Parts: sequence; structure tokens; C-alpha cells
Amino acid sequence: MLLREFADAYCTRVGGSLGYREQLNVLTRRLPWHVEDLNPEKINQYLTEALQSLAATTVANHRRMLKTLYKTAVADGLAANCTKQIRAVKHFFPPPRAWGMSELSQLVETARSMPGGTLKNPCQYSVLMPAWVLTAYSSGLRRGDMLSVRWDQLRDDRICVTQNKTSSMHVCVLDEAAVSAIRKLPKYEMRIFGGIIGKDQIRRVLRRLVDRAGLTGSGKYLRRSSATFAELSGMNSTLHLGHRTPGLAFRHYVDPVIVSQGRRPVPSIPGAAG
Repeated sequence: MLLREFADAYCTRVGGSLGYREQLNVLTRRLPWHVEDLNPEKINQYLTEALQSLAATTVANHRRMLKTLYKTAVADGLAANCTKQIRAVKHFFPPPRAWGMSELSQLVETARSMPGGTLKNPCQYSVLMPAWVLTAYSSGLRRGDMLSVRWDQLRDDRICVTQNKTSSMHVCVLDEAAVSAIRKLPKYEMRIFGGIIGKDQIRRVLRRLVDRAGLTGSGKYLRRSSATFAELSGMNSTLHLGHRTPGLAFRHYVDPVIVSQGRRPVPSIPGAAG
């Protein structure tokens, strides 16, 4: 059995989310292995080679998934048990960087004057992109979940979605600006944003928008800013983003510099000012 087929069967068996299944598919497509050949030595060789071209955090995720598949294959009697250890992969998480309020305001203003629009289901970018930015920031939703949100899931200022990555239910509370911007969008089908624009096009348009606004970063910064300002306002960023793993929001999304706003420096040394 090919490793790709075994990984797909494993994901089905454990009820893995669509996001996890996709991660496994991306990994196993790189590895034309048979599950019977899976062993620590082979895994270690791949990890060592992968570190030459992939980020350490990516390789660490590959290690975690391969270790899970190996242990499952051994338990199923499809691979031989081995005492050799799977090597560790050292990786460090850089501090998350998010957009501040002035940058978010600049992004919204730029979106309101953005030229062009979609063709198949016509909508001016000057209408679509402010709604996208405001909703993505207010909700903290991932791009895929944004594209999946339906009109019938919008109830007053709440959106109740099933997250694609985790398959878990999540309720978002939108601010007045986001709700107002959504109401201006045309209705072509049941999906609010996905009925107007596709995932590849929204990625390109967001890149253009960020460049026009003169900002660094990407559309992913909207989710980081949402988590950061949720935490700054006293909310639980983990719950706000719909994470199931404690601490994940702080490791990858909450900007520690923005959250430190309001903190005072230690008292100055007398006579130190030049």
C-alpha cells in the first residue's frame, strides 16, 4: 500500500479535519513510499534532506505527521517496529507581527478606492474589499472559512460557521462596520464572499491591496490583528480564533509589541538623560 493511500485511510479512520487531510496529502505526495517501508531511518533521512530546502517549522510538522503514521502502521502490523529514534527538529517561532490600528485604517481607506472588480459575478472591488477587510478583522476567520460563509449563517451581528481546518463549530461576533459593509454586497448565491470571488483571485487582489496601501505583510495579517486586538481588549484570543490548542494564538498570531501598549518603562536612572 502506498503511504499516500495509508494516510488517507488513517485520516478517515480518526475523523481528521479537511485541513489535516490536506496537510497529509501535501506531505505524502512528496514521498513515493510504500507503508511497508516506513521506518525511523527512512524518516530521518527525509527530515535531514528536507531541512536543506524547507523551513524548520515545516519540517517539524512533517516529523510529527510521519511519526504518527509510523506508529499507526506498526500498530496495524504493516510496518516493522524499530528501537531507533526519530531525530528531533529544532525550530523557533519568530514573534508574530500584526497590523496596528493606523495600518488597518489605511488598508480600509485604500480598499474603498480600489479600482476594478470581479467579472463572472460583478462586484466592484471598492465594495467587496472593504467588506472583506472589515469582516476578516472583526471575525478573525481564515480565508477558506471567509469564502465559505453563507448568508443564512449571518444572524444580526453573529456568524456561526463550521471551520474547515478543525471541523469545529465557531461563533464570530462582528462589529457594526463589518455588518454594514456585508449588507452592501450583491447576492448571487448562498455564499457571501465565495459567491463573488474565488480563493486564487482573492489572494491576488489582497496582495495588490496591501501593496497599494504601502504596507508590509499579507492578508494573513488580518487574522493576526484580530487576535492581537481581541487580547488587548481583554478577550481570550484562543476562543476568539476558534483554536482548540491552548497557547497557539500567542505563538503564532498575537503581536507582543502591540499587546504591550500601555505598559510603562522602568524608572529612569537619575541624571542619565543627555
